[in-house]
Amino acid sequence: MDYDDDDNGVIQQNRNYILATCTALGGYEEKETAPGVIKQVYTLGDQALGCLRDLKRAIRAESNAPYKTFLPALADFNTLENDFIPIIKMHARDPSEIAERLILACLELIVPMTWPLQQRQQAPKNDDSDDEDDEEYDPNLLLRYRRYKLALLQPGILEAVTRLLVDPLAIPYRERSMRDQIVIRLVLYFIRNLAAIPDLNVSQSAPEESLMMASMQEKMLLRFCDAGIIELLLVIASNSNEPDSAEWNVIVLEVLYYLLQGVPVKEIFESDLKGKDKSASMISDKVSALLRAETERKRAQIRNAPTRHQRFGGTYAIKSWDGETRVSHKQDAAFAPLSDIMDSTKKPDRRGVKRKERDEGGRKAYTTTAAMCRIKEMAQSFLKNAFNPFYLSLIKDIEREDKKIMDKDFRRLFYTMRWFLEYLGYEQAHASREREKKALEKEKSQGIFNSDELYLPNREQNTPSTEEQQPQQEMENEEQLLFDHDRVATAMDLRAFLLCLRRLQTVMDEKNWAEVQVMADCFRQLLLTASTMAASPHEEFREVAEYILSNIYHEHSTLDLFVNMIRKYKNQSYGYLKSAVELTDIMLKLLEQYSSKNQFMFVRRKIKQKKKQDAPTNQGEDGDDSEEDEERETQVAYREHVFKFDAFEKKYLHYDVVRVYCILLEQLDTLEPHLVLCITNLFHRIMVKRKCEQIFYKLPVLNLFNQILGRQNTLPRSTAITELVRFIRYCTRQFFKRLESHPPLFLEILFTNPNSKRS
Repeated sequence: MDYDDDDNGVIQQNRNYILATCTALGGYEEKETAPGVIKQVYTLGDQALGCLRDLKRAIRAESNAPYKTFLPALADFNTLENDFIPIIKMHARDPSEIAERLILACLELIVPMTWPLQQRQQAPKNDDSDDEDDEEYDPNLLLRYRRYKLALLQPGILEAVTRLLVDPLAIPYRERSMRDQIVIRLVLYFIRNLAAIPDLNVSQSAPEESLMMASMQEKMLLRFCDAGIIELLLVIASNSNEPDSAEWNVIVLEVLYYLLQGVPVKEIFESDLKGKDKSASMISDKVSALLRAETERKRAQIRNAPTRHQRFGGTYAIKSWDGETRVSHKQDAAFAPLSDIMDSTKKPDRRGVKRKERDEGGRKAYTTTAAMCRIKEMAQSFLKNAFNPFYLSLIKDIEREDKKIMDKDFRRLFYTMRWFLEYLGYEQAHASREREKKALEKEKSQGIFNSDELYLPNREQNTPSTEEQQPQQEMENEEQLLFDHDRVATAMDLRAFLLCLRRLQTVMDEKNWAEVQVMADCFRQLLLTASTMAASPHEEFREVAEYILSNIYHEHSTLDLFVNMIRKYKNQSYGYLKSAVELTDIMLKLLEQYSSKNQFMFVRRKIKQKKKQDAPTNQGEDGDDSEEDEERETQVAYREHVFKFDAFEKKYLHYDVVRVYCILLEQLDTLEPHLVLCITNLFHRIMVKRKCEQIFYKLPVLNLFNQILGRQNTLPRSTAITELVRFIRYCTRQFFKRLESHPPLFLEILFTNPNSKRS
């Protein structure tokens, strides 16, 4: 930012003021700590507390200024590292009142110095980056924040700060003073600010300081656990339905969001709490996966490379349909695809191509087993004790439009809710497998022919009623110890589903695609959890799932929303496309199952009725009256009609849907197997089930299928890839059969008319 002479004078004056105040605050002096041992020891000034308050007043004075001068000056003079942290360390174990005042005064300065970037700069809603894109007015801002975070993670700092909460939290809520509430909120803001500072994304060859900044989030998590901060957050979350903790639920939500952002749920679940054997196997699996990927990459590179039998030079002539002959002198011309040879001589297209939105995320925040085990412990404790009261309080705040709820909090709420629901799914699946394994072992051990003695059961004791009740009681006793759906009753409520759908519709209208992806992932996980409830042996869970699904499917606009996510795809990120594909797959499966169970299913659709206004008495006074004559009052009405799944499925029988899926299929080398299976399922639904083959008979689709068949030997080996290749072969066979009976198809494949219908 450019400043004029007057502004430069003000900046220099403020810097001089900061320098003078920090000099009076204290400094390092040489002192003899032991006989013959002289060390640099920090010594406070006579008016240290007054200097800290002067700095606080200076920062507050320019809080509404267009540009900051005091905060950059504090950073340039390394005040946090040279003054604030030594002061906190000096008084970390001092129980006196003056020590508490000094630590609190330092904290009042650290909080504005580390305030989250997007809040300070008021980033736009569509800005989906949380790091480098926020450096608009200060290119060194993030480096400064990371340096602060690295310094504040030193041993003893977090313990000294959390000690400030002991006295305020010990006082009952109704007896707390305003100062006690401010201290609690200040400490929570400090925790939130630390968690919001992102790690530096660097390579392993970076300098030591950069490598330390690349693993700060993991170090911070371990420090939070050691200082009792994670337990504090869980206690506040579990008591969010109480008035003494309800006002801090949004701050706790922010901290949880930053702790869980970009953390894969499956890796957290698979981390072993006991330690070494599992850690070694995880490392071995990762190394094997990397070696396998490297082997496949090398195989793809040398697929068309010359061998010792055909490495000699040669000339190859290629005749095109128009009689033109093209000559190639390349060695791989005899084996490479014809399109590669023809396109090698073309000039690159210099026209600009609109870039896709980039996916969020980056390097993994947690790489060690210790950190992942701490996250796993936190997730288990949160699900058992805090999930229901925490999210219930947040939903109530949203429904009554509380001022503390902002637009960004919707994204954090549904992101964390999706994360914990997904973790619950892994726990339930693991518990189900263990229960089946124990049942098989029990059957083998209690077999009649497994022992030498013949066991005859007592007929009086084993009546039919007791035989039926015993397995049911055992099952109920076992399930009480597991992660059942009562742990997430707040999410399995119709209010949570409707709130997620309303927010999904809102962000789609705003074209906030990053948040659309979060909403889609959360709603998909809500549907998956509801489907597991529908298959539960407990009748109460089945009734709740039936009630939720019936209300969701009752709105026709909800079903159209999922179709529009696919058909209106343009340049959104691949992460958005993956979320839309996964949501479409699970929604179609559940909707088909639900419609097949219910013989008659009704949905409600909006009908717009237009009604003319009464004619005005003065028709010729001015133009406003004539405009009012033409206005129509729109009344929204609803009409229920019988839902037919086949009619709804027709909305996916469109070339735009296949085109969007093919965009994702182009990234086949990096796609997860379940995504490939989702794509294959929809293709099979369109072509085999609905007999709509002509949608696939388009040149871009056939070209992609041909490329996949040409390199199927180099693709990752999985069941999903096998099913995809099998479908592509079936599609190509049907295409050539259709060509024999309908030769004009040679021309039809060149035109991708989305409105073309099957003849």
